[in-house]
Amino acid sequence: MDDKIKIKEKTPEVPLKNLETLWLQVGGTLCNLECSHCFISCSPTNKTIAMMTLAQVKERVREASELGVKDYYITGGEVFINPEIFEILETILSYGPLDVLTNGTQITSEKAQRLRVIQDASKNLLRFRVSMEHFDQAKNDAIRGKHAYQKATAGIACLAEAGFSPILTVTRTWEEGCDSEMELKFSKFLRQNGVKQPQLKILPEFLLGQLAKNKRYYSKEEHVTKKCFENFDITQLQCSTSRIATGDGVYVCPILVDNPFARMGDTIGQTMRPFPLAHSACYTCRVTGMTCKSTS
Repeated sequence: MDDKIKIKEKTPEVPLKNLETLWLQVGGTLCNLECSHCFISCSPTNKTIAMMTLAQVKERVREASELGVKDYYITGGEVFINPEIFEILETILSYGPLDVLTNGTQITSEKAQRLRVIQDASKNLLRFRVSMEHFDQAKNDAIRGKHAYQKATAGIACLAEAGFSPILTVTRTWEEGCDSEMELKFSKFLRQNGVKQPQLKILPEFLLGQLAKNKRYYSKEEHVTKKCFENFDITQLQCSTSRIATGDGVYVCPILVDNPFARMGDTIGQTMRPFPLAHSACYTCRVTGMTCKSTS
């Protein structure tokens, strides 16, 4: 054998340690906003991933419950565009605690009060994560579009008035090392809008979708290798304990939900196997310690 031939290193695989969490792409890729950094390029016209129907949600959460799933998350697109959203929330809450990811712009006082009624009727916790970019209106709307700040702020206030304490999700667009300062300012913003227990979740930038187009794509060096796990337990990665269901099959994680490579099967049961960390987005999760799940 020619000793000059380089043998390509096998891509590390993350095992499915145990299935704890099910995500559901309830909003598909339809969204009323068109953010310049959206990693799956959601927009008012993107129908790549269809919204899930109530019947599809019922089928997936029933299967998830049988497989021992403990908690649930729904995302999109924008979930409150789904015409069956309230029935979907009630269905999932009958199985376990639920976190709802939303941009907040569709939440009115009337909707917030209806959400309160749904929560009061369930023994399981209903939480909300509202995504924004900045506590400054101009900086927020430069990324999310005109009036996005005003509408999201109103949605946060409505949720707070209804007795919820929404978690604010932001993408790190500032210099490294400034997290503490920004957290204080975002906490102040939340308190000013009625949130009594401010919580903030900071996400790293994923060089996918619109962000890749507007900033840059991943380089060849940004990929997972075996060396990445020499001093790191691979099962700390979110994909060792969760899967995401869509109207068109089940994928490994919310970040890669529009990537055919990440589709693992038609049902959750078909995805109970290791997954190769071959995408550069997997590298971002490893080096940043990223998890899509909410703060505790």
